[in-house]
Amino acid sequence: MTRDPSLIVTVDVEGAPVRIGEQVRIVSASREDSIDPRFLGCSGIVVALVFDDPWLQYPADPLIRVRVHGLGEDLFFVRELDGLPARAGAAFRALPPARAC
Repeated sequence: MTRDPSLIVTVDVEGAPVRIGEQVRIVSASREDSIDPRFLGCSGIVVALVFDDPWLQYPADPLIRVRVHGLGEDLFFVRELDGLPARAGAAFRALPPARAC
């Protein structure tokens, strides 16, 4: 049996760039083009923090699970989200949204 080291957290984590329940906007700031185009420009609510490698990512570098009404949930990098509070730091803030949903 392979053990999955991922950590999925649904409560606030001290030192994380966002809080559970915060509203964010999904923007394209990723070179990987990893965003499902249906989510671009949409606003959603942070529902979880996902640490694929907790030893390296915890607490400041999670993937962020966002729920968008009518579309569902997906994971995003911090740089793919706008509307982040000051605690996320200027280096993590994304570009302005391309369009509103």
